[in-house]
Amino acid sequence: MKGFLFIILFAFLSLAYGQDLTVDEEILNELETVVIETETDTITLRVAYPDQYNKNKEYSCLLGLSGGNQTKKIVNYCYAAWFRSGYFNDYMTILPVVERDTIQFADYPPERIENMLSAINEHFRLKEKWLIAGTSNGGDAAFQFVNVAPDRFEGIITAPGTITASVEPTSEWSHLKVVLCYGELDAKKWIQDVKLTHKTLKKIVSQIKLIKLEGQGHILPVSFNADKMYDPYFLDW
Repeated sequence: MKGFLFIILFAFLSLAYGQDLTVDEEILNELETVVIETETDTITLRVAYPDQYNKNKEYSCLLGLSGGNQTKKIVNYCYAAWFRSGYFNDYMTILPVVERDTIQFADYPPERIENMLSAINEHFRLKEKWLIAGTSNGGDAAFQFVNVAPDRFEGIITAPGTITASVEPTSEWSHLKVVLCYGELDAKKWIQDVKLTHKTLKKIVSQIKLIKLEGQGHILPVSFNADKMYDPYFLDW
């Protein structure tokens, strides 16, 4: 139901307020498309490189999972609204794109998630622990990615995102720092499920915060200050 609501909301926004999905060329120029071929998959990524990028240097990684149907257009928009922050100037910001099929990341089987994570890690020079972030079904997918490889990640930030039935947090999650955000004006079902996710995870993870984004709905405008989602992670802990 939540995924359906997101598709309806996003379709409405696309038709009625198309300009809201437009991303300035200056922002788009921060992203490069990278395609990685593996034995079992073709992985398309939009990548924002760190300031003064040096291919021989090892970098922290933000893996950002967009909402909607995760096409390049929507990934670009989600970068501008959700994943673009000064906190990540020294990070590799890696945003997967659904380009060759219609399967969203929340529907990926564990072996396909493992293949993507391994391919990214082999292609770039990255530090051992990553930060994963996601919105809507990308937020749900973030927990599924962690479920497959909890040791790969140091933290989770979703806005919004929830634990679904296929995810079973265990003691292997105990090192994680988690920020769960939701829009004050989002659908009640999303808000309820985010709060349930908080209730579940606070018994397991190292640290967790629940953040209400005042005056915001399910889809953030590009003008939104994304640092409101990331300040608790980087400043409070």
